[in-house]
Amino acid sequence: MLVGVMLTGTVLEATVLSEGSIVGTKRRAAALIVGRVLLVAAGAYFLIRRPRVTVVHLGALVPGVLVSGVAGAVLLQVGYRPPPIVSGWKSFAPAAEQNQLGFRGRRIAYAPEDYVIVLLGDSQVEAMALTLDTMPERRLESHLDAPGRTMRVFSLGAGGYGQDQELLALQQYFQTYRADLVVLWQTPGNDIWNNVFKTHMFNRNPKPTFWLDRSGALRGPSESLLQPLADSRVVVASLWKRAFGLPWRDKSWERSLPPPYRPLDHYEGPVQTEWQERWNANLGRMRDENLATEKSHLAVMLAPRSERMQYGLDLTRALTQRIHELVTAHGGRLVILQVDAHHFTSDADQVYVLNKKYYRVSKRQFEANWSDVNRGFDTEIIPVTVEDYRVGPEDGHLNARATDQVMADLAKRLRARIAEKRHASVVPR
Repeated sequence: MLVGVMLTGTVLEATVLSEGSIVGTKRRAAALIVGRVLLVAAGAYFLIRRPRVTVVHLGALVPGVLVSGVAGAVLLQVGYRPPPIVSGWKSFAPAAEQNQLGFRGRRIAYAPEDYVIVLLGDSQVEAMALTLDTMPERRLESHLDAPGRTMRVFSLGAGGYGQDQELLALQQYFQTYRADLVVLWQTPGNDIWNNVFKTHMFNRNPKPTFWLDRSGALRGPSESLLQPLADSRVVVASLWKRAFGLPWRDKSWERSLPPPYRPLDHYEGPVQTEWQERWNANLGRMRDENLATEKSHLAVMLAPRSERMQYGLDLTRALTQRIHELVTAHGGRLVILQVDAHHFTSDADQVYVLNKKYYRVSKRQFEANWSDVNRGFDTEIIPVTVEDYRVGPEDGHLNARATDQVMADLAKRLRARIAEKRHASVVPR
């Protein structure tokens, strides 16, 4: 009975399972509650009735358990097929809104003389909150169109992508199509931890992940994009891997990572309470932010830079370099895009409190982090000039007006680069 009382999701995640495996889930949390109730009920029965259990009873129980287990495994093997689990994902948009590669956007089609641009990124490129006509690819193409010059802009990106899955998606694209220009849309708050960890933050979906070896060389990926996981032909083995192997994916991976940021336990100066207020109300799913591991949108702003953040920056730079090499090898040009939405309320460092821990937030550190990643790459940072730029109070993606403004400004900055390369230099496929 005591086991049923103490066996909470928090205890399990602190001991044998990875964080997020149970707490905050629906089906697994409900199943744990049912299991705890049964354990408590069984304990109460034995405590109140005190039935006489002998070695003979226990000996008779063992064969029954074995026979039941084998019979259950046979029934599962014959009558059940676990739903497929794959590493990584593409767009969850309706099929009618997807291109040939499974990403949200127009169908990929162009003429030999067309100038082809690929928007490569994450949920900002996918723009699920916008209509197809107002998503970035359409607005950029509209602002670039000119008499005598046909532009075609296509999207490669999905929510939760880092440069790792973006690289794999671009490799798939170049197997069939060409591009004169690739615009890599970075999301500064997401990309570092998206690259470092082997699962997504919110849904814990597994993903292909690269890593740096001890010499700093880029290795990986751990799997190919959409490679099946836990797909043993033996159903019981597959279920075992899903129940215990996949939940350990991040926790076991973290053992190979450098130490994360260490917040202060005490601070005597003025502090900002916004993070704590957001946590208390779970605004923007704040409770999914894991600052203890740096699997958080906030980690890239923390000062001083931790060893884990340095690793993440180096990894992101190495992935960006691999993307640059891929684009160049296919006769294209890479331009990096960042959008400045003015997230910092002050140029000076500030200290934020969250659950009795104190975190120093620095705009200078944030800018230095990304400067190190993008050093030497062709980069454009475009400010958002639309006042109300967000999709909603808890959705920080660009709305239609802000998307149009950013794409219009990007088009202005791309025109000179486009003029440098004429269609005749491209060998169409």
